[in-house]
Amino acid sequence: MTSPQARHWRSAADALAVLRQEQRLTRPELGARLGLDSGPTSDLVKRLSLAALITEQRAAANGPGRPTTTLHAHPSGPVALVVDLRHGDWRLATCAVDGVVEILATGQHDGADPDALVKLLRSRVRRAARPLGDRLVGVGVAVPGLTLDDRLVHATMLGWRDVDLSRLAPAPGIALVAGNDATMAAVAEARRHVPRPRTLLHVVVEVGVGGALVVDGRPTASARGLHGEFGHLPLGDPDLECPCGAFGCWSVAFDVPQVARRAGIRVRRDPRASLHRLFTDPQPSPAGRRTRDALAADLGRGTAGLVNALDPEVVTLGGLAAELRASSPDGFADAVSRGLMAVHRDRPPSIVDARAGDDAPLVGAGLSVFDRVLDAGMLARWASREVSS
Repeated sequence: MTSPQARHWRSAADALAVLRQEQRLTRPELGARLGLDSGPTSDLVKRLSLAALITEQRAAANGPGRPTTTLHAHPSGPVALVVDLRHGDWRLATCAVDGVVEILATGQHDGADPDALVKLLRSRVRRAARPLGDRLVGVGVAVPGLTLDDRLVHATMLGWRDVDLSRLAPAPGIALVAGNDATMAAVAEARRHVPRPRTLLHVVVEVGVGGALVVDGRPTASARGLHGEFGHLPLGDPDLECPCGAFGCWSVAFDVPQVARRAGIRVRRDPRASLHRLFTDPQPSPAGRRTRDALAADLGRGTAGLVNALDPEVVTLGGLAAELRASSPDGFADAVSRGLMAVHRDRPPSIVDARAGDDAPLVGAGLSVFDRVLDAGMLARWASREVSS
């Protein structure tokens, strides 16, 4: 590739990186983000449109004047297949370069046989990949546990160890990006806030507690990528052993069988659904209400501790965390206030419900795929493919 071509497609890669960070940008907004005047911005948008990378759509009218258009992923452009594997179910979707996902298939599992589940998902991914052809640029996988490269090292609440996720790649040469579901959700969440905070702490309640600190739209790095395990901070009962091997983990308080015993509820096949019903029940039993109040206070204390340690600009509550806070808002707020250092209590960060919704792990997994593969060289190859097709 010659130097002018390299610059040519580097600017395209930069534009797509902006589109992954902020949805529904106008041309002037894209130009401002890239430091370009209107002429070069128009040339860049035209080039990306001709290469089937982006398209423009008319935005909703906002007063008198010329209608505005916004930039979106091209309907024939690159896509990632993304899998969200949760404690009782799974979802498969496509993700476009602007982070828009489309659910293709869903299913349930009982957690008994991770290898059989991966085999099933591999079949589903391969089936979904066929009609996409060379539009498919990678596979993203969000899992409820520790990941290292393309392996699920340990999903403590499921009891899974050393699960090979590389088998989900439908063919050699297709990139696979695997990560913890809470970390993937944090990536999506950080890119849904405009203006985007430089530091965002995402706290997730599912079957346990997790999250991530995101700086400039990306999770903070660690020695082996085993970070963000907030649920394994020693904020719980020091006499209780967690399936991870440590004692006193925060997540143990959210163990579904234990929660069910305290609240006097039945656990059905999907443990996450059982927590959802408890947290959103408009008329809980006295035991159910006490359990919710206690868990909301646990969540508030832990969140305060994380704020003290990490000093984020914004805290977002994802998964079932927002529902839990809503079930006992005063108890949550009081626990946060009591747990914060005075310097944070005077100017606390905003604690808001997550904006990316239930699809956050899918969005984050897809965006992480594009972060890895969409460079100048890949876009040059893509454009050549479009010209020759």
